[in-house]
Amino acid sequence: MALSVLAILGVAAAMVLALVLARPARRRNTGGIRRRLARPRLKPLSNIEREQLISQWTVIKAQFVDAPAVATTRADELLGRLATARGLPSASYEHRLRALSALFPAEASGARRLHAASEQAATGDADVESMRRAMIVGRRAFEALVMAGPHNHGPDAATHRTIALARRVPPQRSAPLLP
Repeated sequence: MALSVLAILGVAAAMVLALVLARPARRRNTGGIRRRLARPRLKPLSNIEREQLISQWTVIKAQFVDAPAVATTRADELLGRLATARGLPSASYEHRLRALSALFPAEASGARRLHAASEQAATGDADVESMRRAMIVGRRAFEALVMAGPHNHGPDAATHRTIALARRVPPQRSAPLLP
């Protein structure tokens, strides 16, 4: 009995020690990325540029019905162009994703999924449902980049209205059923 209690205490002590030792390593890893990128500042977009980008996304979204693979690839390209226009690194996809993760940690996973779906679509390995989900989460990354002010302070009123209009789904028309 005493031996089993000692074994349990030994395992618990080992787990606590592992957690304590792993914690600084996690901090070092994410902190290093953030320090290296020094929280990149976003370049401002004019309202005209924002509206053009939002309308391009709307066209791509509509294109998804007829050509999901093409639309997914175009959405990934548009997100990359937007990130570059906002001043994120354009040297490589990985650098851009790290900078996006530093600014928008929650939305960066959407950009990652959209890029992966785009690559799968290029090889013909993606199914429509995975591309649809990637477009949905990719849209969140797109909106975060479009709506953020030049210093990540959030959207202005005009951009909020434009995005709300782009999200609006046209009402369904009821058509008589054929006999």
